Amino acid sequence: MFGVLFLKECKQVLKSLVYYIYVVVFVLFITSQMSSEGFEKLQKPQPGQSYYGERATKDEKPIMEQTLAGLVQDVYHGSFATYPLGFYKGVTLTDSEKEQMEEILERCTGKSFETLEKEMLLHFEQYEQRTTEEAMAARSSYKVPVKEDLTYEEFQAAMQEVCKIVGKGSSYEKSRYENQVYVPMTYEQAKEEFDALCTQDRFTRAYMRMFCDYAGIVLAILPIFIGVSRALRDKRAKVQQVIFSKPVSGVRIILSRYFANLVMIMIPVIVTAFLLQQPYYYKAQTYGIQGDIFAFFTVPCLWLLPEIMIVLALSFLITEFTDSILAVFIQVMWGIGSLFSGNVLVGDFGLKLITRWNTLGQSGLYASLEKSLLLNKGYYILLTLVCILLTVLVYERKRKKGETIYGKIRKADN
Repeated sequence: MFGVLFLKECKQVLKSLVYYIYVVVFVLFITSQMSSEGFEKLQKPQPGQSYYGERATKDEKPIMEQTLAGLVQDVYHGSFATYPLGFYKGVTLTDSEKEQMEEILERCTGKSFETLEKEMLLHFEQYEQRTTEEAMAARSSYKVPVKEDLTYEEFQAAMQEVCKIVGKGSSYEKSRYENQVYVPMTYEQAKEEFDALCTQDRFTRAYMRMFCDYAGIVLAILPIFIGVSRALRDKRAKVQQVIFSKPVSGVRIILSRYFANLVMIMIPVIVTAFLLQQPYYYKAQTYGIQGDIFAFFTVPCLWLLPEIMIVLALSFLITEFTDSILAVFIQVMWGIGSLFSGNVLVGDFGLKLITRWNTLGQSGLYASLEKSLLLNKGYYILLTLVCILLTVLVYERKRKKGETIYGKIRKADN
């Protein structure tokens, strides 16, 4: 019985215009984000290169030096980029605010702003910056030495003053500057990273993690519309009472609907991942490495499936309970909030709905954070089970007491 219901629900999904819109939007979004630039990181590093990429650091000295370097550039341009609610807001300094910033810089570096400005211009004049690699090398190598007796606590207090001037959501908040500082890699470090990319990730796993980073953004929202559409279909077709009278348990009805929609949502994800993975699989072979041919399936199932499960389950629950499109507004805000709450594009999983890994590589860092990722995904799987159980209970209550009108349950006439 379950198999028959499942196949019937799959056919119903294929008849839905919402589903085809989902497929088109997902494919267009992911293909526009996943460019061939990642191939650059698959090149074996050679001695003597001007730039080997960057790696994250938690050391206090480079954090202070790079944060102050960014502050010098922002004060020089007289404007700051902030994201108070996740959206960009430019802040232009007044003359008095600029003087305060210059005083903060002088206090942290022991140099006047005029001296810092000259040193900054001289630094960037050394680089032609005609290519992306040269521009990255110029930016990553620019740093502002701190005053010898400056403590990290004094630096943090100074950055709090900066935040008071420019407002919330700037790069000078502690949660940001402590998680967004990268230092240039040496040849030895770049070679170690490349070797880990070859042996631990076998190229394709690393690429699929970056695929999941982009896919996770759009999949926090798109499945909502499919779930809401399916949950409201019976009401639109005015067949609720007919279905309520069928001798089939609510558990079978809800589970068949849920798993049919879940499978149909995952199919475009897996197919797209498979097609985009192929160039990287063949690239691995050029280095004599057997890429993980099943990464297109295993990595998205770990990263994306739990996310889709909870998004779809919650849309089922809210829509079944309210008989409205309220789930769209609630869950879209949740997805956007999760996206903009992340201060780090690599790691920092916590309990965030959207887990980010916006880089090709950093295999060692991923290995150290894998347990945190598994806890995140396990949490959402358990939450999904709770939502499905509640959906079944709501559905069964509606079957016993009658149809739903305007989101309220009324007792059927005797």
